[in-house]
Amino acid sequence: MKDPRYARLIPVLVAAVLGVGAALALAHFVGKPAAGDKPAPAQATKVAPPKPVVSAPEQPAASTFLLSIQGIALGPDDYVDAFGLKLSGAKVVKVCKTPAGWSLTSARGGAGLDGQASVGAAFLDRDHIGDLRGLALVEVVGGDASTVAVSGTAQVGVYGDMGQARQIKLSHARVALVPAEGCP
Repeated sequence: MKDPRYARLIPVLVAAVLGVGAALALAHFVGKPAAGDKPAPAQATKVAPPKPVVSAPEQPAASTFLLSIQGIALGPDDYVDAFGLKLSGAKVVKVCKTPAGWSLTSARGGAGLDGQASVGAAFLDRDHIGDLRGLALVEVVGGDASTVAVSGTAQVGVYGDMGQARQIKLSHARVALVPAEGCP
C-alpha cells in the first residue's frame, strides 16, 4: 500500500473498528451485576381480588319542559276564566308567568296547575288567549314528554250570557310541553 491516499485511510478505519468493538464490549458489561452482588429480595405484594361493582339501578334523567295551554278556539264573545290541569309522570317545578289578574297555583306535589281569573276584566278572550303560553316549568322523569298523561278542563264563558259556560277538555292536543332549561 504505497498509495498515499490509502495511508491516511487505514488509521481512520482502525479507529472506527476499535470504536465499534469497544462500544459493543462496554454495552455487554454495563448493567450486569458484579460477581459478588446478590440480587435484591423480591418484595411480596399482596394483590386483592377485584371487588365486584354494585351500583343502584340507574334512574332515567329528568328533563325540563315549558308548559303552555294552547289551541282553545274561542268565538268573538267567548273567554276563558279558569282552568284545572293534572299531570301524571311530571311535576310543576316553577310557575313562570301569571296572566294579569289571574292566580296560578301548583297542585299538591306539583302534579298539576290551577288557574283562575280574579275579576271579569282579567278574562282571556281570543285576542289574549296567548297569555296561557309559557305558564310553568315542568320536570319530566325520563325526559320523554310523550309519556306524560295530561287531563283537565278550561272553563269557557260567553260575554253577556252567564248561563252558557262550558268545559273544554285539556289534553295533549291543547297542552304543549316544549324542552326548556328555564323560564323565558
